[in-house]
Amino acid sequence: MQKQRAGLRRMAMIGLSTAAFMWVILYAPTPYVVYEPGIAVPVKSMVLMEEGDRLGGGDFLLTAVKLTEPNFLHTFQSMWNSNMEVHLKRDVLRGYSKEQYADRLNVIMQGAQNNAIEAAYRYAGFPYESRTNGIVISDVLVKKNTGSSSFKAGDKLLGINGVKPIGSMSEWLDKLQKISKDKPVQFEIERGGTRLNVIFAANLFHSTMTNEQRLEAIGIMSLTELRSLEPADEGKRLTITAGDIGGPSAGLVFALQAIDLLSKGDLSGGLRIAATGTITVDGKVGAIGGIKQKIVIASSEGAQLFLAPADNFEEAEAKAKALGTPMKVVSVKTLKEAMDQIQAFHDAST
Repeated sequence: MQKQRAGLRRMAMIGLSTAAFMWVILYAPTPYVVYEPGIAVPVKSMVLMEEGDRLGGGDFLLTAVKLTEPNFLHTFQSMWNSNMEVHLKRDVLRGYSKEQYADRLNVIMQGAQNNAIEAAYRYAGFPYESRTNGIVISDVLVKKNTGSSSFKAGDKLLGINGVKPIGSMSEWLDKLQKISKDKPVQFEIERGGTRLNVIFAANLFHSTMTNEQRLEAIGIMSLTELRSLEPADEGKRLTITAGDIGGPSAGLVFALQAIDLLSKGDLSGGLRIAATGTITVDGKVGAIGGIKQKIVIASSEGAQLFLAPADNFEEAEAKAKALGTPMKVVSVKTLKEAMDQIQAFHDAST
């Protein structure tokens, strides 16, 4: 009888241990996030112009990475999958919740769309006027136990010490440089449709501080200037609607689609062309994250050419070779280089 009870206890302990182990593997939160191949979708329906040139049969593909919060089983599986990358959550989200991180990427996307349109107008030689509609905080220094006297990503700056409107980015930074160190500083902001004041104590700044140092002192890492671009020809007004897609990396592909609308002929040449990279108003293409995952999804969606930022090119080319894909990967530093590479690919294809 005693042996039977001991056996039952042993079986119960094994059962409980197994259940606990399975719970940890399948349901327990982990300190990791995983980058996975996400989407590669045409941007024809995202970039619009009232009197644009008729588009051809090809596509410019926007590529995006999928960010997941895995259980431990998925984490282990991802470590052995060459198409995925495992990162510490704190290194990626940097203290933001997943929802706050997504909101931040949406703010950055607004700036990327503005830059793409302006870069396209400049490249195509269309006259336009740029008007500042506001300045939004796109990234903050996330600290624990921050109170109400702190900024959040998405805050729109309205005024400083009662002086408003803010004006352009350069005007705002100029006002920031002129703030006296001996007096408290009051910023008027708009957050979620509500106007608030964020107040900092005196002696926060000193005269030798750079703009970056002053921003860091008030917890701001980066700003996004929201602009409306008014073309001289109203029929050439460009608009971009990206839905829930966030971040800056679609700048290049949006600019290419905009140029296709602004210019005669079919820029894609009937091909499926994937492109990724940040873009400045003067057409410089910058590095992005998740290049390997973007190569995977672009290849699987039938892209024939992939335009990669120069700083990501080696990694992108290596991944394409590892996949054995026929998709050609090329390096670009500027919007003009991207146009030249597309033309060279067309010439080689024909």
